[in-house]
Amino acid sequence: MQEYDESNYLEDTISPDCPSCGSQLSYSAEHKMIACNYCGYREEIDNSSDEVVEQSLHEAVERVQDFVPEDAGKKVFDCQNCGAKFMVESDKVNVSCGFCGSRNVNLEAYNHQYVKPIGIIPFYISRDEAAQRFKEWIRRGIFHPNKLKKLAAVEDLHGLYIPFWTYDAQTESKWSGEAGFYYYETKRVRVNGQMQTKQVQKVRWTYRKGHLSHFFDDILVIASGGLEQRQVERILPFRMEEIVNFDPRLLVGWEAEVYSLEVDDGYQHADRIMDQKIRNMCSAQLGGDTQRNLHVQSSKTDQTFKHIILPLWLCSYSYNNKTYRFTINGQTGKVHGQKPLSWIKITLAILAFAAFIFAIWYARESGMFSS
Repeated sequence: MQEYDESNYLEDTISPDCPSCGSQLSYSAEHKMIACNYCGYREEIDNSSDEVVEQSLHEAVERVQDFVPEDAGKKVFDCQNCGAKFMVESDKVNVSCGFCGSRNVNLEAYNHQYVKPIGIIPFYISRDEAAQRFKEWIRRGIFHPNKLKKLAAVEDLHGLYIPFWTYDAQTESKWSGEAGFYYYETKRVRVNGQMQTKQVQKVRWTYRKGHLSHFFDDILVIASGGLEQRQVERILPFRMEEIVNFDPRLLVGWEAEVYSLEVDDGYQHADRIMDQKIRNMCSAQLGGDTQRNLHVQSSKTDQTFKHIILPLWLCSYSYNNKTYRFTINGQTGKVHGQKPLSWIKITLAILAFAAFIFAIWYARESGMFSS
């Protein structure tokens, strides 16, 4: 990685003091501003996004800047339970993992250098809002244990900035395949000793080929060690047009995960996502009622990437010695979570439904519905 002068970058990062009372400033999701919790001083965040630009994937190692969490007043912890790495304030003593709830976390005893994020979406959902959404969600549903309603443990909520890579690429694809179109023929068949007319479905196959040119913009790949792509997809999308230049002061008072997936490995995930989308688009061009032998050959050029961090609220809670997770999009408030099922309630519902079906059958057999 290239070295660069971090003096200006870190000037307001290590000790962002309140100009009014001298206390430490932190970002307030409630007010959407950098604020002082003691005297009420508030400061607008910089909404500029001129630094959120694409970087060449092929030149990533030579051109990106480094980010050193320790220089920004952060400590990096490694969860021994789930393997996630995350940053907390240097003066924080009691630390638990926001991904799995474990307190079995170790301070890593060496400095780190990471690709510096260039963009961030600050938290829009405050802790109180997140806690309220958790309480509403935990009470929802009829096939869950009643005891869940008492598990709204807001102290387990973690507001975390999660690392992501975004990738762009220009793609050119050639495709070929066979499109099948349904048609029907009338045939006479014998059923129970009697001849009947029946419509038989058949397929007329047509060979086709073509070309697809498509530009992919901001394929989002999570770089987390504690969350999987499919988990985050449940609370997408983010309003990416609201991303602003990375300002380390927005991290003060918040936890932030450092990426576990390197930029080149992240591109392999994006490459598979693009290939699947390309195949779907080529399939749409091929058309027909059904298809077979679809072949796609693609080339990708002008690959670029960005490193950004996005806000999520996480809550891990235990029920009957099993861990469940609840996730909130920290910008839009969209929620998704895991909850245990009550098999007693499910069994009773199945039995009630079976009894209802049996009652209808019995009524018909006994002639109760006859005129």
